Amino acid sequence: MLLIVRTARRRYIVRREDVATLRAMTRSDNGRREEADSSVIAVELGPLIDPDDVSTAQRRHALIIPLRRRSIALLVDAVDAIIDHADIQPLPPLLGELLREPWTTGVLLIDDQPVVQLDVRAIARSILLQRTRASEQK
Repeated sequence: MLLIVRTARRRYIVRREDVATLRAMTRSDNGRREEADSSVIAVELGPLIDPDDVSTAQRRHALIIPLRRRSIALLVDAVDAIIDHADIQPLPPLLGELLREPWTTGVLLIDDQPVVQLDVRAIARSILLQRTRASEQK
């Protein structure tokens, strides 16, 4: 199964089995939830991929991706739909080699528009690695 998630500017597809929990939250919850549960790191998905994709929405959705010791909460504007069966086209190797981060795994046409599939587990591992390196440098 696939989830269609929306940021301020884009739609993405993620595999449902990579997301442990979907949680609704308001913008004011962001900091408090992270402080209340230090095992969860909350990160906006939009600006992580595109610095201009910044949301102003008050109501947010968190995709909780569990890792070994911590969980990553990827914040998005909406979770639109669940797709049971889809014909996802893998990225051509040449295009995959040009990506800055190996987070994109394929593309699906939805209403004749290409929607990129993200590997949210790879994104979560990258976030955790960046946080670990930053704390080690302090």
